[in-house]
Amino acid sequence: MTSHGQSVVDELKRLVAEGHISVEALHVITGVPADSVRALLGQAPLVAAGLSPKSAALAANENRRLSILTAQLTDGMQIGDDERLKGIVESLTIECHLTLENIAGLTGLDVHDLELALQAPQALSADKKYALATKSSYLINAINQARG
Repeated sequence: MTSHGQSVVDELKRLVAEGHISVEALHVITGVPADSVRALLGQAPLVAAGLSPKSAALAANENRRLSILTAQLTDGMQIGDDERLKGIVESLTIECHLTLENIAGLTGLDVHDLELALQAPQALSADKKYALATKSSYLINAINQARG
């Protein structure tokens, strides 16, 4: 494992040890078998988990999913709320090809507020930020479920 890979394991160990996330949650979120996550984190002997050292190695796609989640749960949480709100709206427009008018129509939000979220989120009131964040996050969740 590279030093970056080791830092992912260390961060996952820390998150689990501090009770921020469980092995079961990691399994459900990423699809990586719980026994593989436990073996990766050194929580269960490979023999007890029914794994040999060779079978304990994660597939590339499993490693990628755990790495992305770890980065989002650690580094991603350091992003300020205004930048996160802007990122949510950008995600809907750039990745999902929705226009601001589409988002407004689907969520009942005001197009002007969506424009402000992209250009100057700090200019929005807390109530408008809350509405934008919750409705846009719900829309992203709906899209992700549809992508399945």
